[in-house]
Amino acid sequence: MRKVIPIFLVVLLLGALVAAGCGSSSVTSEAEKQIASAKAELATAKEVGVQIPASEQAKIPAAEKQLKSNSVQALILATEAKANIANDIQDAENTAKATYDTAAGAASTAISKAPAGTNLTQAQQSLATGKTKSSQAKTMDDWYNATSGAIYYANLATQQATAAAVAQAGAQATATEIQRIQQGATQIVALERNYVLSKGANPGDYKFGIQKISKDATWATGTATPIVPGYGSTAISFLFQYINGQWVLKAAPTWTPGQFGSPTDMVP
Repeated sequence: MRKVIPIFLVVLLLGALVAAGCGSSSVTSEAEKQIASAKAELATAKEVGVQIPASEQAKIPAAEKQLKSNSVQALILATEAKANIANDIQDAENTAKATYDTAAGAASTAISKAPAGTNLTQAQQSLATGKTKSSQAKTMDDWYNATSGAIYYANLATQQATAAAVAQAGAQATATEIQRIQQGATQIVALERNYVLSKGANPGDYKFGIQKISKDATWATGTATPIVPGYGSTAISFLFQYINGQWVLKAAPTWTPGQFGSPTDMVP
């Protein structure tokens, strides 16, 4: 935040010059020094890439113009210009560092919250690169460069960690679905056979199978079809749900779509 140099500080400086027995020539000399310092600060601002408002820059030539006719006013203008430009540079550096710190904090959070097993090598490397660049930053470009700045690498680390976490979550979901389907190949058929037995029928007279697994792999349908169709023999329709790591028979021999909250792709 800019710190405005109060006029009374300039007055104190003038008072010190007077007390020392210095005349207007000394005030002019001090004004010249302040003008040179203000110009040096402006050159530094340009070097590090900090934009200085035109109104602040204008105080330097204004001070130069006042040197011969009003050295006190020249000293005031030059002192203000130097202080304001220095504060602008400091404000820009503080803002850049705060922006980087926020981005780096977000990256660290994304990395820490990634699922176990996530490949975070790239994200960690980018975050480390950003940290190194931030410690070496001297210009605004060092902070803000769109392809090589410290902030860019911190943001890149967040993107890489997020993408890796999503990929890992997808891989875990796929592995879980495969496990459910593999379990279904044995558990569902066993449940169908047991159902037929419970009804006093011979499982050997039926062909058992899985008809469909739902999109989220937590529901399934199955059928028991008579091997030799005969009078009174009909196919049996089953509805299954995956609960607590096991397939559970929800309905048979008939059921309706949506029953028990089953998804729309589960039909008899």
